[in-house]
Amino acid sequence: MGRVKKTMQLVEKSIGRINDNYDMCTENVEDIRKASRDFYDLICNGFRFGYMQGMKAAKAEMKKGGVING
Repeated sequence: MGRVKKTMQLVEKSIGRINDNYDMCTENVEDIRKASRDFYDLICNGFRFGYMQGMKAAKAEMKKGGVING
């Protein structure tokens, strides 16, 4: 797997482009914060949440018969 460079550029590029059905809300952030032991755990849990939301979005798109654009 290729290593992501310019991490914050990728993050900034996503602003306003995430479907509201799969975006993170304040409640999600609080749940992740409360469940995390430390800063590292918080980042990993946030990543996992985002990954699973992405999987849901991809499955929904495939179910519609659409093409997933990156």
